[in-house]
Amino acid sequence: MDNKKIQFACPLDCFDGCTLTAEVADGKVLGIEGKKDHPLTKGYICKKGAAHLERMYHPDRLLCPLKKTVTGWQEISWEDALEEVSEKLNDIKSQYGTLAVLHYYDSGYCGLSKMADKMFFNYYGGVTVPRGSLCWGAGIAAQKYDFGESRGHHPKDHLNAKTILLWGRNPYNTNLHLMEYLTQAKQQGTKIILIDPIKTKSAQIASEHIAIKPGTDGALALGMAHHLIVSGMINQQFIQNHVVGFEDYETYVKTFTLEKAAAVTGIDADTIRQLAEDYGKDQPACIILGYGLQRYSNGGSTIRCIDALGAITGNIGISGGGVNYGNRLIAEYIDGEVSKSASAVENHRSFSRTFLGEYLEKENNPPIKAVFVTKSNPLVQGPNLEKTIRAFEKIEYKVVFDLFMTDTAKRADLIIPCTHIMEEEDLLLSSMFSPYLNYSEKVVEPRNGIIGEYEFFRALAKKMNLSQYPDIEKEEFLKRAVKPLEEAFHLTFEDLKNNFFTVEKREIAWEDRNFTTPSGKYELYSKRAEEEGLCPLPQYSPPLEGEIQYPLRLITPHPKDSLHSQHFAFTKEIPVVYIHSITADQYGLAQDDLARVNSKQGSLLVKVAVDDHVGRDLLMIYEGWWHQSGSVNFLTEALISDMGEQAAYYDCFCNIQRETGQ
Repeated sequence: MDNKKIQFACPLDCFDGCTLTAEVADGKVLGIEGKKDHPLTKGYICKKGAAHLERMYHPDRLLCPLKKTVTGWQEISWEDALEEVSEKLNDIKSQYGTLAVLHYYDSGYCGLSKMADKMFFNYYGGVTVPRGSLCWGAGIAAQKYDFGESRGHHPKDHLNAKTILLWGRNPYNTNLHLMEYLTQAKQQGTKIILIDPIKTKSAQIASEHIAIKPGTDGALALGMAHHLIVSGMINQQFIQNHVVGFEDYETYVKTFTLEKAAAVTGIDADTIRQLAEDYGKDQPACIILGYGLQRYSNGGSTIRCIDALGAITGNIGISGGGVNYGNRLIAEYIDGEVSKSASAVENHRSFSRTFLGEYLEKENNPPIKAVFVTKSNPLVQGPNLEKTIRAFEKIEYKVVFDLFMTDTAKRADLIIPCTHIMEEEDLLLSSMFSPYLNYSEKVVEPRNGIIGEYEFFRALAKKMNLSQYPDIEKEEFLKRAVKPLEEAFHLTFEDLKNNFFTVEKREIAWEDRNFTTPSGKYELYSKRAEEEGLCPLPQYSPPLEGEIQYPLRLITPHPKDSLHSQHFAFTKEIPVVYIHSITADQYGLAQDDLARVNSKQGSLLVKVAVDDHVGRDLLMIYEGWWHQSGSVNFLTEALISDMGEQAAYYDCFCNIQRETGQ
């Protein structure tokens, strides 16, 4: 039989949203590669994308439902799994009401079909669900106050910038295809400045690296704004026509001199002055933001301070400009059955995602009797794991859907295996960087007869007699989801399958200057923020500081070779802590030493890497490690940012000591 090549898409919660091709023979995938004609990803895929083949055929993959018994895990049939879940949900509903069920989900998969979980629990009557974010919520909330929503430029428009501030972003690890555009920009003479407490490998593409004290980015932005205003490097016409609140903002910024900003950020005043002039004079100028700089208690305010630089200089709505954080371009055109199911919700209760453990422990009206976990691994990725694990284990019934026996799945009572992306048809999109909707064709039949989440919840709804639940094939579900998009752009479903769709004429965010704020303008002064108990202006609030016992700030960025915890599944190595040589000397540590990092929440065994690219008084450990290695979130505290209920992971403070017995 001749080998076939079939298109599918990467479902990882990633900036790039790659489209790939699988080579198939006799119902088996022989290899995968990037699809070379994709307008953005152009055939280049990262190590995470290349691992899809290994993950699908890995011997540790879960292939049938597993029930926990007193003697260990027992394989059960799909029918038995459906029967057990049905009985349990019916019993809880009759005794305690639907709010006694907690559905924990996140973004472990970015396709539309697996949103059937949310649809099912809506038709069940409404359950307890998380709100807030572990990833980017503070920045999204900030840009909602400023612009009305978070929109970014098409990546190719960055080539029109004369200056690019790469602010807290490390595309070398997390955004491969942005690196390609930055390389082109640098070759044509664009000045690229990296602002980051850590000199990441993305510095190789930058003209300059500015090392900033963690959590003080807002102060840097205000110091820059002070110099821009007093030096006349602002766009009065843009401010007059499209900005509200400039006078109040200007009054506040006048107090933030270069010298004050220097004292706060650890960057000398001359460097801040030059940075402001690079941004204010050599236009158009573009800011590309990362997500780490808003993972502090002051995270939302930080983004608002940086956004303001774009507004006062008129670098908004122009080619080569923008303050690029998220790019919610296609999501507004997705509707269908999941949205429709919201009308079936009779009861609703939510909790802050960051405080899962505390909520499970304390809620009693009604208490949580069952937890369903989909598209996430909260017992690795959530903060303050000791408390969360204890509370999770006390819940009487727990169901986890996953490809592998994660640390969360290990503590479940029932595990339901997932389909892999190559085993199902789907449509995928990102709201971060890629502006494209990607069609993913079913490449091969699911292994071992796995039915997948869409069909599982469809069958469960039928068994529970949820009459409103749409008993439709997945293709019809997808067609209904993208119907608004088809109508808006005069397309058919076949067009979406056969072409790489993006919204034309939206390559430049806010080009029409029609902001979706209450005023219709960019809001330096946000009455909505004020009504919600926040400062209406962009302001600097100092980040939290460590105590004498725990003086070192822990930074836990994303690694290059794993999307959160997914690709740490098959390693038993211990985490590496990166530490400046001066800090290492202070604590009596040397390269490759074993050490123990301690916080108020717990401790972690690590291997030392002495690296002067990391700032002094900082520890850096990549996030995502499983318990078998040692998760960084045994150290982190459950704290949230000033807006967006964003987990403030980077306000974690530790000490470090050489492990005894070496």
